[in-house]
Amino acid sequence: MIKYFLKEKLMPLSETTDFPEKCGAITVLTSDEYDAHFRETEHYRMLKASLSHIHYCKADVMNGFTIGTLSIPPRGKQRKGFCSFAFYMTDSELIFVDDQNFTIPLLKQMEDYPLSDARSTAHFFLAFLEYLIKDDVFFLQHFEETLTKLEEAILARNDSSFNHRILLIRKELAALGAFYEQLQDMGEDLEEGPLSEIKESAAPLFGLFTAKAGRLYSNVQMLKEYSMQLREMHQTQVDMHQNQIMKFLTIVTTIFMPLTLITGWYGMNFTHMPELESSYGYIIICVLSLLIVLVEIWLFKIKDWFD
Repeated sequence: MIKYFLKEKLMPLSETTDFPEKCGAITVLTSDEYDAHFRETEHYRMLKASLSHIHYCKADVMNGFTIGTLSIPPRGKQRKGFCSFAFYMTDSELIFVDDQNFTIPLLKQMEDYPLSDARSTAHFFLAFLEYLIKDDVFFLQHFEETLTKLEEAILARNDSSFNHRILLIRKELAALGAFYEQLQDMGEDLEEGPLSEIKESAAPLFGLFTAKAGRLYSNVQMLKEYSMQLREMHQTQVDMHQNQIMKFLTIVTTIFMPLTLITGWYGMNFTHMPELESSYGYIIICVLSLLIVLVEIWLFKIKDWFD
């Protein structure tokens, strides 16, 4: 169990020390610790039900408390899958139930984070949500740079691994898009029905957070459209390359078609065919074949078939 209380900033507290009066209390528990300390509370069953299937971000605002879950997709160097945990919040208490040890390092980072608006746990929870996405604009710029490099590779026809890379990028963008959309919904729920005592001060702040999550969602949608355009561009390049191959094969087939006819004709070996008895017959057929090929190439160049 990890305990904090809210003052000018997030203040750590030993596990055996009681929370100071008139200060917001922050507690991080595992699900087993939550079972041991809160089994008889009114929110126990609801939070345990949420813990059993955390697949998205949500907030259920009840009469006097809020219960919700957060499912955060991997970002940056974190490549271990989704990090999921549940939370319970009142005007003066915020409990994180986390079996993946995600919130503890985050709270340690926030110990030096200025909390000028941390008058209640709701204000701190808002700061916590904003801290989760504070660098995501720069993270999304990384996707844009990666897609730009893929575009350059397509134009340079150095794109042997394109399909694999674009698939991974689209999967990451899909997860991020769902995450930001869920944060929007959560922000709207908290904006419309925050805890009673802090409604007037917290609602506009949650509205700002909702707008920020909406901008990140729009940015992800733009990147997804960009990736689709790159995929279409790559497919166009593949189609053009295949068309060039087919065009080359068609030209070669067309050039050798008259020669094939001559070969088949003189392969019949009739007795009285011209040039069979002539000593110059072979040379005549060779010159005739060469002349036919040259005439065909000349005609193809006139019609721009080689372009």
